[in-house]
Amino acid sequence: MKLKQQALVLSVVLLLLAMATTTHASEFRRTFLLEAGARYEVSVRIKTDLQDAPTLASVYIHNEHGQYLRSTQLSRSLAGPNQWQHISTIVTSPPGGLHATVVFTASEGVEMEWDEFNIRRVELDLADEDLIRQGLVYTGLIVDARGLNLQRGMSPKVYSESGQLVYAGVAVSYGFLQEAGIASYGQELNPDLLRRIQPSDTVKVSPLVVEALALEGSTESSVIISDPDAQAILDALNTYDFLAHYSVVFLID
Repeated sequence: MKLKQQALVLSVVLLLLAMATTTHASEFRRTFLLEAGARYEVSVRIKTDLQDAPTLASVYIHNEHGQYLRSTQLSRSLAGPNQWQHISTIVTSPPGGLHATVVFTASEGVEMEWDEFNIRRVELDLADEDLIRQGLVYTGLIVDARGLNLQRGMSPKVYSESGQLVYAGVAVSYGFLQEAGIASYGQELNPDLLRRIQPSDTVKVSPLVVEALALEGSTESSVIISDPDAQAILDALNTYDFLAHYSVVFLID
C-alpha cells in the first residue's frame, strides 16, 4: 500500500547515521529487527559525481534461525551529478521474519556518498485502505507459465531476464505449508485460485498477470519473466505487498 507523506508514523524515526556523517563506498548495508506484520520505510541519501548513476536497494529477510525467507529489490538511477537524492524502499515483515538487512549498492567502479540512513514504521491512512476495497490496487500475482512444462515446487522463484530475484519461496512452518503452500497452481483461473489472491471477502480480486518466458533451475520449478514485468511487480509492491502474503498463482500445463 502506497506510502504517502501523510502516512501515520507508528514509531519514532530511527536515525542510524547522523546527518553530518558521510560514507564513501560502493555498498552500504544495515540490519534491523522486525515486528510481525509491520511495515517499514527505509531510506538513505545518496550522491555521486556521475549522471544517471544506477543504484540498487535490496532487502533480505531472515527468521530467528538465520534462515533466508524472502527478498525485494528496487533499482533506481540518480537524477544528476553532485546532488543529494533520497532513495527509499518498503519492507513488510512476513510471517516468521525477525530481522531485515537492507543493502544499497552502486555499479562496479562507481563510488557514492551515503548519508542520513533512516528507518520508520508506518501505517496507511484510510484513503489507501479504501483503494484496496475498491479494487484499485493489485492484490496478488499470477504467473502464466503455460507451455513451458513448469513443475510444481516447494520453493518456486521468479527471476527477471537480467537475473534479479523478484520472488522466492520461503521457509514456512509445516502447518502453513500443509494448509496453504508457498504458491497455488492450476491450468486456468477458477474461484479457488482467485481466493488465493483475495485478501478478504470484502476486497475485490485484482491480479497482476505476467508471462513466464523460460524456466530456471534444475528442478524446473522457477521461472524467468521480462525486466518490464519484474519492474511492474516491484512498483506494485510499493502500493500493496502481496508477496508478503504469498498471494501468488502459477498457471501451468
